Amino acid sequence: MIKQLFKKYHEKWAIEKFNFFLSKLTPAKGETILDLGGGDGSYMDRFSSSLKDYKIVISDIDEASLQRARAKGYYTTILDASSNKLPYKDKEIDIIFCNSVIEHITIPKDQLWSARSYSSGFAKDAFEIQKKFASEIIRSAKKYYVQTPHRHFPIEAHSWFPFISYLNRKTQLTVLKQLNKFWVKKTQPDWNLLTEKDMKILFPDAEIIVRKKLGMKKEIIAIKR
Repeated sequence: MIKQLFKKYHEKWAIEKFNFFLSKLTPAKGETILDLGGGDGSYMDRFSSSLKDYKIVISDIDEASLQRARAKGYYTTILDASSNKLPYKDKEIDIIFCNSVIEHITIPKDQLWSARSYSSGFAKDAFEIQKKFASEIIRSAKKYYVQTPHRHFPIEAHSWFPFISYLNRKTQLTVLKQLNKFWVKKTQPDWNLLTEKDMKILFPDAEIIVRKKLGMKKEIIAIKR
C-alpha cells in the first residue's frame, strides 16, 4: 500500500515537473533536448506526444538502458562513469534536462558504505565531484534545467523514509542497512542532497527556484535560459 501510494504521488509530481520545465525553457521546434542520466528513456516516455517537435537524446552510463532507449526510437550517447567530462563540445546541446541526477554524482560506488564521516568525508568529496559535473553542464549546454530533491524535505526522496537526511553519515548508513532488509524502498547511499545555497554555488549563472509541497521545500531547480 505504501509503495503504491508513493508511486502514484511520484507519477503526478513527475508530470508537474516536466510541464514546469517546458513552461520555463520554452524549447523551439527542432531543438535538441538532452536527458542527462535518463536511463532507458522512461521519464521521457510519459511525454512522447509533447516532444514530437524536438530531437530527444538520452544520455547515461548504462549501455543496456541505452539499448532499450534506442529501441524506442531515442537518440543516445554513452557516458563514461569514471570521467567527470561530458562527451559534448562547448554549447553543443540546446537544452540539458537533468532530473534528480546530480545528487547521485558522488564518490565511487565501491566506497559508499565505508564513507562514514558526513562533515569531513563523504559530503565534502561528493560536493567537489558535483562541482565538476555542474561545470560540464554549464559548458555543454546553451540552456539547462537541473532539478534535485531538497535536503530538508522531511521524506527523503530515495529511501522514502522520513528525516533520514538529517542524520549524520555514520547513523544514516546504519539505518539504511536495516531499512534495506524490510522497507518498501531499498537504496544505496550514493546521494549527497543539496540546498539552494549549494545549487547557487554549483550553477552561479542560473536562476535558482525552490518548489514546495505542503508548504515545505520539496525540490531545487537551476535554470539557465
